Amino acid sequence: MKKIIVVALLLIISVASFSQQSKSSAALTKQDYLQKSKKQKKAAWIMLGGGATLLLTGTIIPKGEPTVYNSTTNVFNLFSVDGPPETIYKNDRIKRIIGFTGVLSMLCSIHYFIASDKNNKRAMSLSFKNETAPQLQKSSFVYHPVPSLSLKISL
Repeated sequence: MKKIIVVALLLIISVASFSQQSKSSAALTKQDYLQKSKKQKKAAWIMLGGGATLLLTGTIIPKGEPTVYNSTTNVFNLFSVDGPPETIYKNDRIKRIIGFTGVLSMLCSIHYFIASDKNNKRAMSLSFKNETAPQLQKSSFVYHPVPSLSLKISL
């Protein structure tokens, strides 16, 4: 009984470890690359426009009420113990956060523009051709056209 269980387990393990993938991932076509490029470019323009809007909003927000902020309680100014009081406005923090978010969004849009361009180049390098291939017909080679997908790689 032990031998049967061991052999069954070994067969199960060997079948699972040496089997091939049942679903192959389909290669992307020219239309897929073009659609992906178009979506990435749209996302990049949205991020760029949204970032510019946030940056503009951050500069347009009014300062708010002034508050006196002593340098002794300033966390960022650790070396100055007794200094003149600084005037800090109520909306300074929110203005900085909105402006920083806008700049960050505009910088991240660069990545999407680059990725869109790469996918567009990949789409343009894919094409369908009819290439001739030798085939054996009645003990001689005959060249027949075979539809094929070609990929141009520029070096």
